[in-house]
Amino acid sequence: MTSRFSSALVIGVLGTLGVVAWSGCGPGDESRYYCDATNCFTCDAYGCSPVDAPAHPTCTGNASCKPGQVCTATGCTSRCETDASCPKGETCQAGLCSPPGTDPGPTKECTTKADCADGATCNAGKCETCGGTAGPCSCEKSTDCSGGLTCVAGACTAPENTCKYSSDCGDAKVCAEGQCLASCETTACADGFTCEKGVCKPSIGPGTPACTGDAQCTDPSAPKCVSGSCVKSCTGDAECGDRKYCNQGACVIDTRPPPPKCTADDQCGGTAAMPKKCLAGFCKYTCTSDQHCRTIDNRIGYCAKDGVCRTSSEANADCTGPGQCTGGKACIDNQCR
Repeated sequence: MTSRFSSALVIGVLGTLGVVAWSGCGPGDESRYYCDATNCFTCDAYGCSPVDAPAHPTCTGNASCKPGQVCTATGCTSRCETDASCPKGETCQAGLCSPPGTDPGPTKECTTKADCADGATCNAGKCETCGGTAGPCSCEKSTDCSGGLTCVAGACTAPENTCKYSSDCGDAKVCAEGQCLASCETTACADGFTCEKGVCKPSIGPGTPACTGDAQCTDPSAPKCVSGSCVKSCTGDAECGDRKYCNQGACVIDTRPPPPKCTADDQCGGTAAMPKKCLAGFCKYTCTSDQHCRTIDNRIGYCAKDGVCRTSSEANADCTGPGQCTGGKACIDNQCR
């Protein structure tokens, strides 16, 4: 009688302590740990206690996790083939370790460019090869690009294919967020362009599939996704047609500055009174004062900080490249608009 009372007392105490008391857990070490559909347990002669699953470190992509793990909605999660592959407190569910009855959530290879290796970008949670001849890497800002490229209109672009000043563009075009674009303040935009903030921006034309990554470009004639449009692949400019060029293996609208006019100062033909300098492929008048510039041409009547005669907007620039303006404004003709 005393023995049965003592056993009941022990079980009651264990229950008070949060330990579920079960008899008949079975002899031997093999029966000391098990999982069912609700939880995992360790057992001894007195009963079974639940086993807490290990914490899953937060992650933005697989690169955030240890080898043998993948990033899921619940954090870094171990891969598995059987329950025995998982840490205590978890079972193998569809190849991933998770507490019984808990869905580990969808995997996410990446959420940012930083989660992918060089030569790849993050599109729809997957690292997608880009750059070189695979099409420009997509981007939101220049820090998303590698190799010294600049983010222009959502695509990583070589600096020589971008502009800093409207005077780089020629043909009465305006430098807008690194692109040489026609003004639409007095003239309507051509087909394929939309007037926005005073300049004609390339737009997705009717019938052109919109996209966020190459996987959405199912037409073999336009397999590359650049700046939200599915475009033709290429190996050279000649394959792209009028007003387009081959940017890293993809045909895109040509918004580049014109080819360089000079490579050295002695090609500019300046004089002692009106010296010229070759800057970014163009001959520019150098100066020491605004008056000196105005004697040359009132349109470039300001001696800028770089010692070059420039327009008012260039000499008093708010910005000289994409992404330098805040509050939803864009860098157009060196002013944040």
